Amino acid sequence: MGAPEDDDQRRQVAAYIEWQKQEAWLVLWGPYTRRYWAYARWPLPPGGAVVSAPDPDTLYAEMRRVEREHGFLRWRYG
Repeated sequence: MGAPEDDDQRRQVAAYIEWQKQEAWLVLWGPYTRRYWAYARWPLPPGGAVVSAPDPDTLYAEMRRVEREHGFLRWRYG
């Protein structure tokens, strides 16, 4: 298990990613799973979209994939 300080840093990274994505995603650090989790917060079909990754770069890539797949830019900018 990681040190509590590591978890605090990762929570801060998760909060920054959420801020950067303009709160279109709820982003969390899972201290038990040791992964970042992102939950889409824009209108999606039933079941929504959830992605996870062990690091921020991979999480961003997964989030962008889901955004393209579900027309995020169309929703955000009309």
